[in-house]
Amino acid sequence: MIDGDRIIHETHYPHPPEVVWRAITDSAALAVWLMPNDFRPEVGHRFSFDASPGFGIVDATVLVVEAPRLLECEWVVNGNSTIVRIELRPEADGTRLRLEHRGLPTEHQTEFDGGWDSKLRDDLTRVLQGDNP
Repeated sequence: MIDGDRIIHETHYPHPPEVVWRAITDSAALAVWLMPNDFRPEVGHRFSFDASPGFGIVDATVLVVEAPRLLECEWVVNGNSTIVRIELRPEADGTRLRLEHRGLPTEHQTEFDGGWDSKLRDDLTRVLQGDNP
């Protein structure tokens, strides 16, 4: 959903937070469900995603790591500084993931909104189930 300059998605997974956390912070798992990368969950780590061909290389920096509940990174998308924040909340039957991506220019919001929806609903779900997208 687009809300002003923010894209917000919430998804439930029938897995404990530690399992979801591993899928969102392990570089190899991220490469399967999101994009090729050199990510490490360390505050200050500079990394990149290969978003070719559409956005090319996205430079990023880890801002906050509070395992297994909060990850926040700055992504530079086409020269624009944006913030991606992922929060995990335990629930009786799994984990609630809330993603907020803020600061995207209006012309990219619809594309990113659809992309996040697909990545979280389909690709991350498959990785958590042990399948490859």
